[in-house]
Amino acid sequence: MKRFIFLSMIFLSIGLFSCKKYSEGGLKNMAASHIRGTWKLETYLLNNIDFTGDLLINSYKETFNEEGTYSRQLIDTFDQVLNTSGGWDFEGERSLLTILGAGDFLLTANSSTATAPRSYTIERLTKSELWYTYDDGLGKHDFRLIKQ
Repeated sequence: MKRFIFLSMIFLSIGLFSCKKYSEGGLKNMAASHIRGTWKLETYLLNNIDFTGDLLINSYKETFNEEGTYSRQLIDTFDQVLNTSGGWDFEGERSLLTILGAGDFLLTANSSTATAPRSYTIERLTKSELWYTYDDGLGKHDFRLIKQ
């Protein structure tokens, strides 16, 4: 009986410590359940500088549904509500988030998002936080969202 308990503890330890994690937190094996829902943009960084106060948009929200559909809602510089939709999926052992067909919008006076399908690197994904990044000619864009 002691041997059974000992072996059970070893296998449990291996299972707990072998889970892959995102660089800033969250378990990759929980990604599918954690990402589902609606997220609100809390912070936007460009090259590690906070540009949240310089955003030309308001009320930025993204929704990831279980069946792989995606929607984005925001209020643009003309105070118009923009709704776009598309699809989403994970790639690269759940390290990358691909969002398809969501369209583009003006983010700050110096940058905008891409219209083409884009893979975003997931930095953090927990029950309450989603951080993802992408790089372009302006540098590293970092979106930090909180669950609604």
